[in-house]
Amino acid sequence: MHSSMRIEKDVPMEMRDGVVLRADVYRPDDNEKHPAILFRSGYNKTQSVPRRDFMSPVDMILAGYAIVIQDIRGRFASDGDWGGGYNVEFKDGYDSVEVLAAEPWCDGNIGTAGGSYLANLQWITAIENPPHLKAIAPWIGRSGMYLREDTQLAGVMLMFLDMQWTALMAVDVVDRLEKQGKDVAQARQMARQVLFNPEEAWYFLPLKDVPHFKFEGLQAIWASMLQQANPTPEIAGDWPYNKINVPCLNVGGWYDVNIYGTFRNFLGMREQGGTELARQGQHVVVGPWAHGAILGNYLGGIHFGTTAAGEAAGVTATHIAFYNKYLRGMDVSLPAVRYFVMGKDRWQTADTWPPPQAQWVRFFLLSRGQANTTGGDGLLGRDEPGAESPDVFVYNPAFPVPTTGGHYTAAGLAPGPAEQGAVEKRNDVLCYTTPVLEEDIEITGPLELHLFAATSARDTDFTAKLVDVYPGGRAYNIADGIIRARYRKSVAQPELVNPGEVNEYVINMRNTSCMFRKGHRIRIDISSSDFPRWDRNMNTGNLIGEDAQGIPAMQTIYHQPGYASYIDLPVIPSRST
Repeated sequence: MHSSMRIEKDVPMEMRDGVVLRADVYRPDDNEKHPAILFRSGYNKTQSVPRRDFMSPVDMILAGYAIVIQDIRGRFASDGDWGGGYNVEFKDGYDSVEVLAAEPWCDGNIGTAGGSYLANLQWITAIENPPHLKAIAPWIGRSGMYLREDTQLAGVMLMFLDMQWTALMAVDVVDRLEKQGKDVAQARQMARQVLFNPEEAWYFLPLKDVPHFKFEGLQAIWASMLQQANPTPEIAGDWPYNKINVPCLNVGGWYDVNIYGTFRNFLGMREQGGTELARQGQHVVVGPWAHGAILGNYLGGIHFGTTAAGEAAGVTATHIAFYNKYLRGMDVSLPAVRYFVMGKDRWQTADTWPPPQAQWVRFFLLSRGQANTTGGDGLLGRDEPGAESPDVFVYNPAFPVPTTGGHYTAAGLAPGPAEQGAVEKRNDVLCYTTPVLEEDIEITGPLELHLFAATSARDTDFTAKLVDVYPGGRAYNIADGIIRARYRKSVAQPELVNPGEVNEYVINMRNTSCMFRKGHRIRIDISSSDFPRWDRNMNTGNLIGEDAQGIPAMQTIYHQPGYASYIDLPVIPSRST
């Protein structure tokens, strides 16, 4: 146990090409050597100090670890040019680990940590396998280098988050241009508007011409976001897990935009990791949390109990145990999967994902052709449909379904579980609901909805939500997903649809764990938009960002023999509560 801390600011770290990156170092103030945890950040190292709920720096230092937070090349205190991509980060990540390992106060054992963009940088570093890297802890990270999860799964753009990220990265870009003597007043004002009052940017069409990014340094970043949102075979893949040789601790949230990636990385490394140690050393912790938000016990409209918060759940203690095991070689017992069951409001552990005891139970979408709104006749049931009339609605991109809760974080929108009553009154939302539950049902695992549908357009979107309906009618979103019609067969190989043709659309609704209590009901909502979370499909067949206006589409949802729309729910058999 170490009782005092030493802080060193702007410590130089020279890369192989002579460019100097700078880091702030927080370490025990003694004459001993310690393992180090490296954070590489594009968001300003002074603002990237880990929070107590993820990893308390004080507790880490008391446990004998040094915390090192570095500005990546061309950002804030570091020299060089930031190109907006990842190419240089392979070498810089490798060099940063090895430079750090040679510090006189370091014992040569390096771990990494950090969330979102910082998680991506960890995977990139691990691919290069620097000799002194022993373990990584990517938080709320995605499962591939270039694509955001929504693009990788469904071919859509996580529009408001991409806008906010562009504006966030613009802060340092604009500051550097100003130091060169350039007039950046308008560029700074427009970027700030996207960060703090983004509605004007959200609704502007075409997306490629959003005026807030028509400035030097910003236009290239936004163009890159649009390019990445139109997936190609070259950028549609996962991390190369077989090249990664170190254990990983993934931390995610049920309402995180990257919750699919959290488990994809866990399972991908378990199956394909480059060493036996890497394959066996995979761990994941998931709570009722959102991307970038405090790991609290309250999110959206739901309080999840006293043990839901990161501090109460011991997330820092889990990190210390993880690093003790893989950086110091201590005999530490650490579960492979630790997850929070919403509704039950308890933590559980499992050996893999989904939990081995999960049983897949099929529920069908049923109606007499009038499932529009909660006042319709939509039913979610176990019996296969007979000769039922399809449900029909019109999706008009000029009047999209508004984002109401869900998997994201952005200014102007609240993530997490939100009451869906207003959305479910819209005629372009279909609602399929079970009868009142006679017993508790726990659903834990990945979710996929199989939808048989036709559209009058050459391209369109279909969305799905899993909803918990409380006694009295309050309804809260649990999980969701989307599919762009052209990517129904393959995200890497798009194919426009024939208007009027019935196709099967598989909507990946990510992962969840929720106890639907006795007296509640389970609901599936179907529509074609969730805006501004996802970009609006203009129904034209053109690529994202091109259209200044869209056209309405007639959507037909089938539930009949041969076209039975359904969802398989991973039900956990009853156990003591």
